[in-house]
Amino acid sequence: MKKFQLFVILILIIGLMTSCAGRVPTAKQARSASLSYFKKYGRKYNETPFGHKNISNVTINGVEEVSYKFALADTIITFVDGHAGRALVKLENKFPGGWKVISWELIGYR
Repeated sequence: MKKFQLFVILILIIGLMTSCAGRVPTAKQARSASLSYFKKYGRKYNETPFGHKNISNVTINGVEEVSYKFALADTIITFVDGHAGRALVKLENKFPGGWKVISWELIGYR
């Protein structure tokens, strides 16, 4: 009986540990997904401000969960020429690939 109780407690602890795992990407994950997305976007659309691979850095102001497997990241995109743009980036957790950008909106450009 004791072995069975120990087994049940162990299963519950493992279940709680995995179910409480983060459903929101970390700032590092959101930064990596956004940076690679905007660099690919710049190569595809050269006439946009993102064109010619001129993004130097992406800074994450905050990440919040929108719904299950969806998150919204507030980002500041720094260009090589010194300009910066603020964008809201919507991310989706796709199994097994991780977080992917599904939509974005440029809020400001200075």
